Amino acid sequence: MRSLLLICVLAACGAGDDTTDGTRSLCSRGGVLESCPPIAHTSEAACTKLVQCGAIPEQSADTNRFDWDRCVDYINRQETTSENLVIECVAASTCDLLRGNDPNNPDASKMPCLKLGGR
Repeated sequence: MRSLLLICVLAACGAGDDTTDGTRSLCSRGGVLESCPPIAHTSEAACTKLVQCGAIPEQSADTNRFDWDRCVDYINRQETTSENLVIECVAASTCDLLRGNDPNNPDASKMPCLKLGGR
């Protein structure tokens, strides 16, 4: 009986627990990045990834706060080259890199990928 218990404990300790799902999902933080599905090449998809990463809120009652709607507008106002650059940067970045210093009060001018747009 003890040997069966020991085998179960050892099997549980080594059952693929060398990666972590992080706080939101495997692709958001930690884990194996190669298994993350690509996002669509749209401003909506880029902003959705920012929401899923906890970098910006999905919706805010404060009209001055940078949320999903303002993110889409911000990216869509960019010139085509800048828009593509911002979207590609968001798509290629981990959530750790996308989050600004203060996710409770996001500032597009301080978010590395969004700064690439220059507006």
